[in-house]
Amino acid sequence: MHRFLYIFTLTSVLFFGCSESVNSTKNATANGINTKNVDTLNQQEEKDRIVEKYGVQWDFCDCVKKNDSIDKLLKNQILTESEIDAILLRADEIEKKCKLLLTDLKSNKPSERQRHQEKVKACLEK
Repeated sequence: MHRFLYIFTLTSVLFFGCSESVNSTKNATANGINTKNVDTLNQQEEKDRIVEKYGVQWDFCDCVKKNDSIDKLLKNQILTESEIDAILLRADEIEKKCKLLLTDLKSNKPSERQRHQEKVKACLEK
């Protein structure tokens, strides 16, 4: 069961992104703050924090391909417990090197989700 929950979560994050509350953007706009500059500053601070905590991050396509490999391995129904443990350990390592990918998936706009899905598809076709 743990394995299927992990697959579902990983796949959901990769293909559909995370939703973000728009209240902070609305509040910043209402207060006359240029949200683009605030967002850029917040993104850079978040990236710096992630790199400091988890080390150098892999690029988007590397993360997509490695997560896809883990997903395919976990779908194999004939795995021993030790094989599953080894795969999940590797998945944890991959997750640490792909934290930037997870933080970049913030939009819940359909057009941006579609663009993200197209980027993922392009990576997997390479």
